[in-house]
Formats: sequence, C-alpha cells, structure tokens
Amino acid sequence: MAGIAETHPSLSRDDLLTATEVAEVLRVKRTTALDYMRRGVVPACKIGRRWYSAKPLLEQHLDGLFDPTARR
Repeated sequence: MAGIAETHPSLSRDDLLTATEVAEVLRVKRTTALDYMRRGVVPACKIGRRWYSAKPLLEQHLDGLFDPTARR
C-alpha cells in the first residue's frame, strides 16, 4: 500500500489539519473529531502527541461518503 508521500507528493504543512480544524470542517466538537481520528472514521495519523488529517485525504473521504456510485 502506498504511503501518503507517494500518493500526494506535493503536500505541505498547510495541508495538515489539526483536530480543531477537522472539527470545524465536520461541524462537530473537537473531542468528537479526535474520537473519529483515533478510530479511523476519518483518515488521520498521530505525529508525536498530536493527531493530524491531510486536507486532500479528508476531502476525498468526505466526497466518497456522499457519492452514490462509490463502493463501500
């Protein structure tokens, strides 16, 4: 399985969203966003003690949730 560097080589620090930013995108509380990130409900990884989600991957994931032709 290809890593994020291979699938999105042009990612920068600005493309990484914190749990607070993910919560804003999803319109949920920060604790809920952290729970989603820990359980793999949204694509995320832990770097040190903090959780991050790559903005392009999160957008792709959300687009797939609302695409009626997407396979699950």
